[in-house]
Amino acid sequence: MKNILGVIVSLILVSAFASNFRSGIQGTIDPPDGAKRILAVSGKDTVSIIPAPGSFIIDLKPGSWKLVVEANLPYKNAERESILVTDGEITDIGLIKLTY
Repeated sequence: MKNILGVIVSLILVSAFASNFRSGIQGTIDPPDGAKRILAVSGKDTVSIIPAPGSFIIDLKPGSWKLVVEANLPYKNAERESILVTDGEITDIGLIKLTY
C-alpha cells in the first residue's frame, strides 16, 4: 500500500512540475489594434487566436511554425516563416509591423 501511495504522490508532483513549462510563440503587433486574428500553422496543425491589443502569446507544441497575422483594414496581412518552437520555451519573435 505504501508503494502505491508513493507512486501516486510522485505522479502528481511530476504532473504539477511539468505543467509549468510552456512552449509557443509570443510577439507584439504595431499598430496595437491592427490584428484581427493570428494563425500558427505547422504541417496539418493549425492554431488560431484573437489577440489582445498590441501583443499575443500562442501555446504550441515544439516544431517549425508559420505565423499569419490577419489584419484589420486598412492594413495588410503579415507572415513569418520557419519559427522554431522548442519544448518548454516561448519563442519571442519581437515586433510585427503591419503596413498599408
